Amino acid sequence: MLRAFYNVCRHRGHELVKDQGNIKIFVCPYHAWGYNLDGTLCSARHSKTMEDFNFDDFGMVSVQIEEFCNMVFVNLNPEATPLAIQSGELAREILEYAPDLGTLTHSYRLTYHLKANWKIAVDNFLECYHCQVAHKDLVTLLDMRNYQVTTYDIYSSQIAPASMTSSNSAYNVEGASVQDHFLWWLWPNTGLLRYPGDPNWMVWHFIPVDAETTIETFDFFFQESTPTAQQMEAIEYIDKVLQKEDIDIIESVQRGMKTPAYEKGGRFVVCSGDDKGETEHGVHHFHSLYFKAIDQYLQARSLDQGVDQVSF
Repeated sequence: MLRAFYNVCRHRGHELVKDQGNIKIFVCPYHAWGYNLDGTLCSARHSKTMEDFNFDDFGMVSVQIEEFCNMVFVNLNPEATPLAIQSGELAREILEYAPDLGTLTHSYRLTYHLKANWKIAVDNFLECYHCQVAHKDLVTLLDMRNYQVTTYDIYSSQIAPASMTSSNSAYNVEGASVQDHFLWWLWPNTGLLRYPGDPNWMVWHFIPVDAETTIETFDFFFQESTPTAQQMEAIEYIDKVLQKEDIDIIESVQRGMKTPAYEKGGRFVVCSGDDKGETEHGVHHFHSLYFKAIDQYLQARSLDQGVDQVSF
């Protein structure tokens, strides 16, 4: 049975464990309070000398955990609706296009530190309007005339067939069993991808550090724990070419938005027909969810404080 807890001792708040690994019992390195794997407190030094000390009162604090499409998601909101319900048809869609997801294993990770707000990074992830301009190799890999962007409740998708032609200059897709590009964005900051090549899966996280710093992590999943030479070619294209192009864009936007010239943004470009892949309605969808979340937060704060307005 999967369980998840805050990594905090209930005694004085010390972190219980670091890094990753296997363990049979959690023992706090501060005062040696011990916890079972189900989170219950099993030992507390000298507690027998104390009156009315109830072990049941000091168990680890659990968080929501859910298995979803062979992935594990945690949610720090104990009252949140399960992801499987919130996300509607997302699970069906993912398993339709990645039926082998359960057979893949973690193989590689890329990490980047961006000098930009996390929302700018997400904006860039949600549209290929910039691809013809900024990603000269990527557009030789994908059939941009059949690039489809679709928005749902708390996620959006971008799907395109690979061009599979000799003009592809991105990376080698010879003998590829995955011949389509699939990208799902899950509110607020998670990207799920499957790109042309060998059976694969990618998980992107856009992690806010502060208002002008973001950490991006890209986790690659393949059939084997060590990438093949062909898989490394795709990884190196993403790392040394595609990400460099995107980071330059994102950090430039951060600098530009800080100037007086950017008091009000431009129009969202929404395309249809042969240009439907070059559309920004996925970005608009993200902004709508963001403003909805901010509004809900402000309303909750207002109710808590008993005032009509809350500064933010």
